Amino acid sequence: MRYYQVKVEFKTEDDKGRIKRQSYLYLVDAQSVTEAEARTVKYLRDQSEEDFEIKSAGSSKILEVLASI
Repeated sequence: MRYYQVKVEFKTEDDKGRIKRQSYLYLVDAQSVTEAEARTVKYLRDQSEEDFEIKSAGSSKILEVLASI
Protein backbone atom coordinates (compact mmCIF):
# COMPACT_ATOMS: atom_id res chain seq x y z
CA MET A 1 0.00 0.00 0.00
CA ARG A 2 1.28 3.44 -0.88
CA TYR A 3 0.16 6.80 0.40
CA TYR A 4 0.12 10.08 -1.49
CA GLN A 5 -0.37 13.63 -0.31
CA VAL A 6 -2.73 15.66 -2.45
CA LYS A 7 -2.82 19.42 -1.88
CA VAL A 8 -6.15 21.00 -2.71
CA GLU A 9 -6.98 24.71 -2.83
CA PHE A 10 -10.52 25.84 -2.08
CA LYS A 11 -11.97 29.24 -2.91
CA THR A 12 -14.63 30.70 -0.65
CA GLU A 13 -16.25 34.09 -0.45
CA ASP A 14 -16.10 35.95 2.87
CA ASP A 15 -18.79 38.23 4.34
CA LYS A 16 -17.47 41.22 2.40
CA GLY A 17 -17.51 39.44 -0.96
CA ARG A 18 -13.76 38.87 -1.15
CA ILE A 19 -12.43 35.57 -2.42
CA LYS A 20 -10.45 33.66 0.19
CA ARG A 21 -8.15 30.76 -0.70
CA GLN A 22 -7.41 27.92 1.69
CA SER A 23 -5.21 24.89 1.08
CA TYR A 24 -5.62 21.48 2.66
CA LEU A 25 -3.64 18.25 2.43
CA TYR A 26 -5.36 14.91 1.87
CA LEU A 27 -3.64 11.60 2.54
CA VAL A 28 -4.76 9.11 -0.11
CA ASP A 29 -4.10 5.39 -0.35
CA ALA A 30 -3.55 4.70 -4.08
CA GLN A 31 -1.33 2.91 -6.58
CA SER A 32 -0.13 6.04 -8.40
CA VAL A 33 -0.21 9.84 -8.29
CA THR A 34 -2.81 9.84 -11.06
CA GLU A 35 -5.08 7.52 -9.09
CA ALA A 36 -4.60 9.63 -5.93
CA GLU A 37 -5.65 12.78 -7.79
CA ALA A 38 -8.67 11.03 -9.35
CA ARG A 39 -9.81 9.59 -6.01
CA THR A 40 -9.49 13.02 -4.37
CA VAL A 41 -11.55 14.70 -7.11
CA LYS A 42 -14.22 12.00 -6.86
CA TYR A 43 -14.34 12.29 -3.07
CA LEU A 44 -14.69 16.08 -3.18
CA ARG A 45 -17.39 15.99 -5.85
CA ASP A 46 -19.26 13.35 -3.82
CA GLN A 47 -19.10 15.84 -0.91
CA SER A 48 -20.72 18.47 -3.21
CA GLU A 49 -17.55 20.57 -3.38
CA GLU A 50 -17.29 22.51 -6.62
CA ASP A 51 -14.79 25.34 -6.31
CA PHE A 52 -11.48 23.57 -5.77
CA GLU A 53 -8.23 22.93 -7.60
CA ILE A 54 -5.66 20.18 -7.19
CA LYS A 55 -2.42 22.08 -6.63
CA SER A 56 0.00 19.17 -6.24
CA ALA A 57 0.29 15.47 -5.53
CA GLY A 58 3.23 13.33 -4.56
CA SER A 59 4.44 10.36 -2.59
CA SER A 60 4.15 10.49 1.16
CA LYS A 61 6.81 9.23 3.55
CA ILE A 62 4.08 7.75 5.75
CA LEU A 63 4.57 4.01 5.92
CA GLU A 64 1.37 2.93 7.58
CA VAL A 65 -1.77 4.33 9.15
CA LEU A 66 -2.60 2.66 12.46
CA ALA A 67 -6.27 2.37 13.33
CA SER A 68 -7.46 2.18 16.90
CA ILE A 69 -8.04 -1.31 18.21
